[in-house]
Amino acid sequence: MLEHQLPDTTQEIHGGLHSLQEFFGLGTITGHLRNFFMSTHNEGSLRDYYANAIGGSMRFRSHEFYNFEFGAAGIFTYKLFSNDLNEPDPVVGRVSKWEHELFDILNLGNFNDLDRLEELYVRYNFSRGNITYGKMEIEDTPLLNRSDGRMKPFAFKGFWLNYAPADNHHLQVTWIDRISPRSTVEWFDFNEGIGLSFNGFQPDGTEAEYHEHLESDGLAMLGYHTRLRDFRLEFYQYYLHHISHITWAALEYRKNAWGLGLQYSVQFPDGFQNDLEYEQRYMQPGERGQVLSGRVRYHFGDWDLWGAYTHAFDTGRYLFPRELGRDQFYTSTQRSRLEGFGDTDIITLGTEVHFGRDHFTGGLEYTRLFGPEVNAYEFNKYNLDAYQQVNLKLDYAFKGFLEGMHMQLLYVYKNNLNNNAPEVIFNISNFHQLNFVTNFEF
Repeated sequence: MLEHQLPDTTQEIHGGLHSLQEFFGLGTITGHLRNFFMSTHNEGSLRDYYANAIGGSMRFRSHEFYNFEFGAAGIFTYKLFSNDLNEPDPVVGRVSKWEHELFDILNLGNFNDLDRLEELYVRYNFSRGNITYGKMEIEDTPLLNRSDGRMKPFAFKGFWLNYAPADNHHLQVTWIDRISPRSTVEWFDFNEGIGLSFNGFQPDGTEAEYHEHLESDGLAMLGYHTRLRDFRLEFYQYYLHHISHITWAALEYRKNAWGLGLQYSVQFPDGFQNDLEYEQRYMQPGERGQVLSGRVRYHFGDWDLWGAYTHAFDTGRYLFPRELGRDQFYTSTQRSRLEGFGDTDIITLGTEVHFGRDHFTGGLEYTRLFGPEVNAYEFNKYNLDAYQQVNLKLDYAFKGFLEGMHMQLLYVYKNNLNNNAPEVIFNISNFHQLNFVTNFEF
């Protein structure tokens, strides 16, 4: 991101500032403008939808003062045009899903009042790290992340510590107590924020009703990264208060043109889940979600080729609140995630090519998910069918006068392998989708 630096000064930034105006004048302002066109063509006579959203954000970051700094950011969105996103399909009686995610999924009639205070924080910097408190932009982790793929990303409030005790060793410690999920405009505590949309099903087929029953105060995380020659190790321990404990580890090896990676994650429920009624539980007491994911990558010339395989074990469904981010297993791609499945296998094959010194990038991915069956709920939280999916991606980065502008195209084709009933596929599978995004960062 290019930063617009306000007029420089030789003034020493400590106790020698002459005025509050000078203090603010030494800060930086950054932001972006975004236009997002999305069109979903559902199978057969099922209703199609399209929408165009436009918006942007503005961020201010102060200069340091005795190692302290603060920042603030706001984000806004408007509907430029669309068809009627709230007109239900006459067969299944449901309305648009994907296009509403450009606006406010909690108020389907809201297309204009879509501003949000994204950041408001204070940070203390020290020689080997920093600590931040408030509403802040977090660093992405395998589960907790911003997932900035719509007009508004996931946003978080709490504290975040970055600390590097030695070279090639990096620690992250965080506690998050409020969230503003992607495609929403309000802030929520964890008890309100988890389960805002569809809660899925329990393993016996009962519809889950855990929203506002979990009494969760937040999420704690410890992360550790290190590098040793050609190896990179990541370890994360998550604790969702009253909900679950999750361990995530990844080991990657890169040598010349080759890259190998292995990820493993296991989770088990917090004891508080035992005290809830069956349908109010986020996880059942006997569930132990486990996932193993691997990837092989090869680079030659302007090309990258890779293949990945993920296995979710039959010890339970792998669960993580969708209000906090999207899982980042090697087979996780746009419009395809593992969360909610157990006893499932996924393969993903991909290629990427770079043209013109990375100004223009093209990519193609194929994903196939084996195992889930409709109405077999034990390992299928959202009652989805096995499917296959193709993603075609194009990205062009402008240089020269238009530097900072990116144009991105994502085409998605997804179809079920077994069950094609209208109520199963509508806005979920058996669709073609076009996403065209223009970003300008300054």
